[in-house]
Amino acid sequence: MKNIICKNCGAKYRLGNRDIHEFKCSECGENLKPTPRAKRSYKSKRKLVKNHQYYAERRVINFAIAMLAGVIIALIGLFILFITGEYIALGLVGAGGLLFIKASKKRKIWKKGVRGERKVARYLNTLPQRFFVFNDVTLPNIKGNIDHIVVGPTGVFAIETKNYLGRFQLTGDDLQIIKKGSLRPLHSNPCRQSRYNATRLSKYISAHNISRIRVRPVVTFINKKVDIKRDPLNYDFTYYDTLTDFILNQRATMDYDKVKACASLLMKYAAEYSFFE
Repeated sequence: MKNIICKNCGAKYRLGNRDIHEFKCSECGENLKPTPRAKRSYKSKRKLVKNHQYYAERRVINFAIAMLAGVIIALIGLFILFITGEYIALGLVGAGGLLFIKASKKRKIWKKGVRGERKVARYLNTLPQRFFVFNDVTLPNIKGNIDHIVVGPTGVFAIETKNYLGRFQLTGDDLQIIKKGSLRPLHSNPCRQSRYNATRLSKYISAHNISRIRVRPVVTFINKKVDIKRDPLNYDFTYYDTLTDFILNQRATMDYDKVKACASLLMKYAAEYSFFE
């Protein structure tokens, strides 16, 4: 049932299913008019600054170029074979085809990684004021990148995002994939990677005279098919859609001046970052 308020005197009425034009205000005699519905704004209040592409996005482009190169090499081999009839040209065709297949597989893996990082970035952008979000951070003189860094009153978080397919088992600090009923170690362990990222980020912050900052290593999974036997001790494990709750539920340990000091160190090294103005 719709409520109508007289704009002239403020009297309230319940309209029911009848047409509003049938009514006049009993208090002042004014014709009742429908109130226009307020427009909802879904625009984020965060300011987003983009410095460059994600590392994973650049890898996707590189492998796409490698695929194109494979096609060109194979075509050249076919052309030589057609013109000269030399079967040695089949080697070029095979090399081009092999390059295309390998590059295609790698490109697919990196594209999946990009989708995972973008999904996590969207969730992190829902964090409230006083939280800075940095995506794809490459610190100076340090090899590799950190997928996400969050700096806020509840601390500093170095986040490693994984968009793996399959089923997994987490037993303490040991994460393994389940294949054909047996456990197998991962080629690249995100748990060790997250701890390494947190350590180097902590050292980088300390080197700029910002002391007593604890950086928490976090691994977040897009895939929820993880059988957790025992919680990890040396890092935190979350799913992507509970990551912001995990960050907000930590005890506040940093004043805002220290938050801004830490954030200012990272702005030029992130592919993109967001904050409240």
